[in-house]
Amino acid sequence: MKTKKFTQIALIVTLAAAAPSVFAAETAVEKPQSPAVAEAGQPAVDPGSLTTVINDSVTFSTLKKALVATGLDVTLGGKGAFTIFAPTDEAFDKLPAGTLGKLMLPENKEKLRSLLLYHVVAGKVLAADLKDGEVKTMNGEKVKVDVDGKEVEINDSKVYSTDVMANNGVMHSVGTVLMPESLKDFSPLDK
Repeated sequence: MKTKKFTQIALIVTLAAAAPSVFAAETAVEKPQSPAVAEAGQPAVDPGSLTTVINDSVTFSTLKKALVATGLDVTLGGKGAFTIFAPTDEAFDKLPAGTLGKLMLPENKEKLRSLLLYHVVAGKVLAADLKDGEVKTMNGEKVKVDVDGKEVEINDSKVYSTDVMANNGVMHSVGTVLMPESLKDFSPLDK
């Protein structure tokens, strides 16, 4: 009888000792991950962000790849307020042959980043807020804005759809890849 009681007490003590580690393991599994961190410790993209809007559209698959290649998908997927003049896949197709492939090479990452940032303006700028003149982009260079009634052009490129809203800014699509002066001599662009 004493052995049975001793065995029960030993079992209770063992379970009590194991309980904290079991509880801790369950807590670690159930703990939700921070929205700023995704799998494998990579920064996440906020739902509803400009990056999400671009990713959800079949019209911007080339832009999506370029943003990922430069890490700008995380920037445009996080906090802040941005306006992007987003070139469509058709716009990228108009680049001289070999240009996009060359820009996507790892050694040209900063040139691609500069090109993409030339399409981004700090702040949320709706089409109705655009005025004739120059606007400084996130790469430091300026784009020329022409407004004629409801027609808007950026560096002589027509803006097709305007005011696509995201939780961290707004997107306007353009039919041409805007080329900053700093990349005008980038071969094969000089052909």
